[in-house]
This record gives sequence, C-alpha cells and structure tokens, in this order.
Amino acid sequence: MIEITERGEVERILADPASHVPTADPAATSSFAQFRAGASRFANGATHDARRARLEELLDGLDAHALASAARERAAVATAMTAAARDAEVDTAAGPRAAGADRARRIPVAVLAEALGFARPDALPPLVAIVTAAYPSGESEPPHGADAAVTELLEASGAADASERALRVQLLVQAHAATATLVERALELAEAHGAATPTLALLDAVLRDDSPVPVTRRIIAAPHGDHELVTLRLDGPDRVASTDRPARILAFGAGPRACPAPHHALAIAAAIVDTVRAGTNRREEITRHAVAR
Repeated sequence: MIEITERGEVERILADPASHVPTADPAATSSFAQFRAGASRFANGATHDARRARLEELLDGLDAHALASAARERAAVATAMTAAARDAEVDTAAGPRAAGADRARRIPVAVLAEALGFARPDALPPLVAIVTAAYPSGESEPPHGADAAVTELLEASGAADASERALRVQLLVQAHAATATLVERALELAEAHGAATPTLALLDAVLRDDSPVPVTRRIIAAPHGDHELVTLRLDGPDRVASTDRPARILAFGAGPRACPAPHHALAIAAAIVDTVRAGTNRREEITRHAVAR
C-alpha cells in the first residue's frame, strides 16, 4: 500500500470529493460488523452525507462549555483520587500514577456519553475501548469481544431507531482514542515545558507535530483508470512550513470528512489538561513548603 506523507498532498486528497473510504460490508451479520456498516465513517456518497448531517445535528445540540465543565469535574475527582493513592502509597501492579492516567482516558467518553443521554455514562469507556480497537479494521480479538461490547453500547444509547443508535455510538468511538491521546501528549509536553506554557499552546503543538490519529486511508484514482488504496499520514512533513508559517494541522482531517467536532474535543481536552496541571502545581507547591520547613 502506498503511503503519502507530505501534508499538502494529504490535504489535497482529503479535500478531493473523488477520493473514497473503504466501505464496511452491509451484508455482514455480526453486531459489530452491522455497527460499522451503519457508521458514516465507512460509507460514501449520499449515504455518508445523510449520516454525517445527522452527526452534526447531534453535535450542534451539545454545549461546549457544559462539556468542559463536566470534564473539569471528573478530572478534579480523578486527580484527587490519584493524589490520595500516591499519599497512601497504594501498591498496585501499575502504580497510582498509571491508575490516574487510566481514569483520565475515560473522561472524554463519559462526558460525551452523558451529554448524549446514554445510560450509565461512567461505565461505558471500557466498552468503547474494546470497540475502538477493532473499529478501523473490523477485526476483533477475541473474535466476539466487540460484538458484546457494541451491543451494550447500542442499548445504552437510549435511541429507538437502529441507525440513530449506531451514529450515537460512533461519536463515542471516534472520540475515545483521539481525545485521550491528545490529553496525554499535552500533559507530557506540560512536564517538559513547565507551568508557563498555556494549555491551548500545548494542545496546538500536539495537533500540529504529533497527531493523536496519525494515519487515515482513502481510495483514490490511479493511472489507467484503476483505483488504489493509500495510507495518508496526518503528521508528515509540510513543504511550505517555515518560521513565518507553521505546519498546517491535519489532526482533525480536512475536506468534507473532517472531524465534525473539533471544538467539542478541544473544550474537553483543555478542561482536563488545565485541571490536572492545576492539581500538579498545587501538590508541588505544598511539597516545597513542607521541605522549606
């Protein structure tokens, strides 16, 4: 498979209405395969456009400020729990810091699920993680693991219509790894750059230089009228970038299939990163005072 890395060419292909995505099999019978077949992500043409329009309607009904507030509350609780575990020297296989990171990865999905009206939103992230792992390829390990997980998620969505349930679950799945990775990498940068760097600058740096979703695929026209499947890198080099013009950001894609919720994702990510950074700074300040005594 050909891999295209230069950002200008990647952006051109993403914006080209003639480029398509590999489609899911509409005749598949498993619960997970049917879910993929019902998502906009694996559809083209009028089917994609109709599903995409419905996703945008769902997202338009969500308040980014409310999402940020909910993320901030959950992050504060997770940060406090991590600090308590550290103070108590909790002996777990992964350690209290890893346990805190695991909680932070759950927050974006829980916040979005609650806003969309899912039942038991804080119990859903592990199920979404299972589905997300199999989502790009359609292959699940163990074979029936994604079937069971997606069935629970579809039921929790609360929607009566099957197509509506699939689209609501799609929003959780596509938010899971991307938003969590954005948060984690921004926090890693925060440790390296210190408290003086604004959170939004950290998020921008991750999106520009270390895309949380590094690749996507498209079917494009090839010579002699054929078509070929290509891999597009969203984090490749940008030939026109310079000191006066930073590399363009393709982390949210481009063109008609670009991420429909960049503002929602950034609101949630910024709230989590801000809250975790504030908690870390407070603990460091308390430690300095204790040592000074």
